[in-house]
Amino acid sequence: MKITIHFVALIALLLLPQWGAAQPNGKVDSAVQQRLIQTVEETQRERKRLVARLDSMGGANALVKSQLESIQAEQAVGESALAQLRSAAALSQKELRQLKHLNDSLQRTLDSLCSVCGNLKKAQEQNSASVTGKIESTTAAVVANQQLVKKRTVMMAIVTVAIALALFAAILVFVVRMRKGASAVDRIKGAQESLQQAQTKMQEESIKLDNKLLELAEQQLSVANEGNRTVETSDHSLVVKLADEIARIETNLSKMDESVRGYKQLVQAKDRMINNVRANGYEIISLLGQEYNDGMQFPARFVPDDTLPEGKRVITGMIKMQVNYNGKMIQPAEIVVSQNI
Repeated sequence: MKITIHFVALIALLLLPQWGAAQPNGKVDSAVQQRLIQTVEETQRERKRLVARLDSMGGANALVKSQLESIQAEQAVGESALAQLRSAAALSQKELRQLKHLNDSLQRTLDSLCSVCGNLKKAQEQNSASVTGKIESTTAAVVANQQLVKKRTVMMAIVTVAIALALFAAILVFVVRMRKGASAVDRIKGAQESLQQAQTKMQEESIKLDNKLLELAEQQLSVANEGNRTVETSDHSLVVKLADEIARIETNLSKMDESVRGYKQLVQAKDRMINNVRANGYEIISLLGQEYNDGMQFPARFVPDDTLPEGKRVITGMIKMQVNYNGKMIQPAEIVVSQNI
């Protein structure tokens, strides 16, 4: 409406000279003419402002379009990062299940050790009065050892939580590196290294617990030998349980890298325990690594393995060791056979 008024004023200014010529004496009111001139100037200024505003709106539209394209690009990057984070979370869940399986295995080991301690207590009660003092002292030592094993179990739980936290931290580092623009190969390699470190840590803790288990078993075997000097017994349960633990340890060692810390010490402790029971007439026989044939009369569990040559069957796990006493078998072996048939 304002622009229309200015346009009318401009037309009036243009017609003013003709109108003035038609007036008496050819005179025009100077105040009206001055007002019309001001109106025209205001119209020009308003036009410039409108042009400037239109230019500003065009620049704003370009800026909004640029920001929209940037937001769309960031959304695509975020969706890619989310997919990779889900993959890393799946790997973490798998590792946690492996940790739970290891914890269950350690619990079964502890239960087996407690059962061995119970059998030892029964053997001590059968000894004569002349060795009662020694038995009581040994029982106190066994109780202390049980407390130590419980402490080790608590430590293992703490280590498990620490490993879980380390895995979580590794995932966070993985996500941060991904957001900083690291290449996909570097991110996958970093995740694999973190998982490998966690696996190595679990193997080291397992070796520590197995070493402690063999140490306690050696002490209990020594106590049992002291009792047998006075009272003759045909109970082989302690040696049989020890042989089962050695079967588990030897199978785990076959799947570990020799560079894992404590590996050689555990091998030496296992061999030393086998030699100790051999001195008492027992022989613990391992079939690990031997080729399997149909003439072996042992309970066996067969698992497929495509990495073996076709037709090959190899004993890759010991569930139970063969145990002989004075040349007579008191426990047959129970084995795991990998085959490609």
